[in-house]
Amino acid sequence: SSSAHLDKKPRGDGPDETKLWELTFAFCDRWKNSTDALGARNVIAAFYLLCTLAQNSLHIYPSDETWFAYVGRFLALYVRDTNTATGEAVRLSPFVTGLLENKPTLKNKVTVRTMAAADGPSAWAEMINKDCSKATHEKVPTIIGEDALSDPKVELVLLAAEYIQGDWLNKFNTTRTGAPFYGTGEGAPVGKCNMMEYRDLERSGGGVLLFEGQFCDAVLLQTTKGEGEQKKLTNFYGLVVLPKGEKGKPTDPEMMEKAAEEIKNNLAALKTIAANHTRSNAMLEMPRIKQSMKPFELTDDCQKILPEELMKPFAINNVTQVERAPGQWQNSPCEVGAVYHSTFLQVHETGFEAAAATVIVVYRSLGAADEEENPKIIRADRGFLFYLVDLGPQPHVLYLSRVLDDT
Repeated sequence: SSSAHLDKKPRGDGPDETKLWELTFAFCDRWKNSTDALGARNVIAAFYLLCTLAQNSLHIYPSDETWFAYVGRFLALYVRDTNTATGEAVRLSPFVTGLLENKPTLKNKVTVRTMAAADGPSAWAEMINKDCSKATHEKVPTIIGEDALSDPKVELVLLAAEYIQGDWLNKFNTTRTGAPFYGTGEGAPVGKCNMMEYRDLERSGGGVLLFEGQFCDAVLLQTTKGEGEQKKLTNFYGLVVLPKGEKGKPTDPEMMEKAAEEIKNNLAALKTIAANHTRSNAMLEMPRIKQSMKPFELTDDCQKILPEELMKPFAINNVTQVERAPGQWQNSPCEVGAVYHSTFLQVHETGFEAAAATVIVVYRSLGAADEEENPKIIRADRGFLFYLVDLGPQPHVLYLSRVLDDT
């Protein structure tokens, strides 16, 4: 299969309601790590903050900001007090401080802290990691190391961190330990997993919400928030995508790609299944998932997916200023230097728990100025895809996990 489609950037000229789906899937398309989950929504939330502050590339996002007002999200800006290379004082521009004070989606929602020269990179990393750990309920204890902050060009760091948890509407009620897992790719070793299942059709809610495609079967798991009287359905769905294949054999990697592409291209069908709550005569069996990813550099993927006018040198303007002479503040042109991402994902019998953090390190740009029969069983006992998706008015992928081998 060709990877040509990977280098097509989302143009952001489609209808508003599919922009986030397109953008989050652009990250999912490039994500090939079998042992780690990707927090696609968290990455685009971090960049949305940067795009808003820099007034750059906002066209790739919907104009309706509802998706961004997620309750469990922590946003922070860490600003240098002086530039190491020049000794000039640094501050956020008045435009940015105005946005933070007045824009409804940002007001009282963005923590601003100073990276004081006297403290140094080690203390800055500690400060950022402490915020990250707290915001993710300790699921992502560190997101950045002092090395990433030691470059004298570092001027600003953005952090977006989130923690979400939900319950399945229909909980799995039995678990087979030591069940075989056939993996992915020819000759894959047979592993072992804890296979979660429903005892009978009735316990699964009378069958599952099923999308039957050409290349995959996909089950939508409805989620709820709250307890007792307060309990209500949410727009979040677990989406278990099993590529077509033979029983007791590994999943073919090419079929995995086709399945991912099919899901991406069938948003309308998935939304219809979710809206109609049409249950099929089918049951799901899937392994528990628990994945915890150490910080991973995502800079290269971001360069390939996000608009060039956002990722090139001198692209980030009027976000920070430097003091050229006493009381004379000037724009300090900057650029995206590095992006780090870390996640936690757990899927168990009663629900899910997920956390993600993304850090964008912004460098000062040095340039001229400066230098009816039996139910069908969808048994995910070989390579499969697990998405956590929002199928509300602004659909997008929150998390993607490629489960290629036993976890």
